[in-house]
Amino acid sequence: MATIKELARLAEVSTTTVSNVLNGKPGAASETKAKEIFALAKQLSYTPNVLAKNLKQKKSNSIGIITEDLTVFNAPEIVDGIDAYCEEHGYEIILANMRLFKRYNNDFTDTPQHQSLLDAMVRNMMAKQVEGLVYVGYHCREIHCLPSLLSVPLVYAYCYPQNMLYPSVLYDDEKAAYDVTCSLVQKGHRNIGILCGPITSFHSQCRLRGVQKALFDNAVLYNAAAVLYGDWTRNSGYESAKKLKELGCTAIFSFNDLMASGLYEWFSEQGLEVGTDISLFGFDNRDISRGYTHKISTVELPLNEIGRKSAELVLQQMAGKPLPAKQTLLPCNILERNSVVNLN
Repeated sequence: MATIKELARLAEVSTTTVSNVLNGKPGAASETKAKEIFALAKQLSYTPNVLAKNLKQKKSNSIGIITEDLTVFNAPEIVDGIDAYCEEHGYEIILANMRLFKRYNNDFTDTPQHQSLLDAMVRNMMAKQVEGLVYVGYHCREIHCLPSLLSVPLVYAYCYPQNMLYPSVLYDDEKAAYDVTCSLVQKGHRNIGILCGPITSFHSQCRLRGVQKALFDNAVLYNAAAVLYGDWTRNSGYESAKKLKELGCTAIFSFNDLMASGLYEWFSEQGLEVGTDISLFGFDNRDISRGYTHKISTVELPLNEIGRKSAELVLQQMAGKPLPAKQTLLPCNILERNSVVNLN
């Protein structure tokens, strides 16, 4: 691959002249000489040394992304949203993956090991001269491990930092659960079973608030006995189904699609048809929700939009513009399919 020195030697001009011509600086050379330089660059497939140029200008036109785990279902779409927005605005991304799910599974406890790993990745990003950072969580929660040394704007996506020290972008769990519950009530359901995730989960708490508010607004009595807690797995849905059926629930709102699939499986084994004998609503719009005869109604998360908004907020800070709020909540999309019966 040709270098700028080779182009200068062949064109019989200085490297400064070649650089100025290729960067479009007016008056850098005569029209004839400029055409000769461009022709040589094309002929020899000259590619500028972007890293050297960035070091000289102290500007990398790059945004760093630190994902807690790129293999978790939410991360790829969020990263794609960040990448798309950056591309549209002339920035590249540099990606680092902490692999927390692979390392620690569903243990969300921030540890000294987390802190050490995060600080090492931030230092690596700073060495690459990124101009901003987006931190992508693999589970929505409060993050206690924050960068020890940081000199660029930072936005949290799909999670939020302790004490709201940095801006974050999440989706509106509570409003989505409110809308789902209202939809079930409007279809005549009064005895609605709720299958939450773990009681300590941010998702469980927000979604349960949405359910309670919807029941209150629709004058439907809240039945605490029909509120069960699972662990987000298909098996916990399967194990919860019998009790919810015994409670006489006509509809079940599962706080994720994996648990909803376990519920579906149990009802099928009992000879009961989801969408006819029992109504079922999930959350997350995972592929599994579409894999049944009666596709499971669910909530589509705005993952790509979370990525785009996070990138927008980073670039906004880089430009010195004020942020509208420390936390941004984006709306979800309610997908009603044929797993819900209209009792009216």
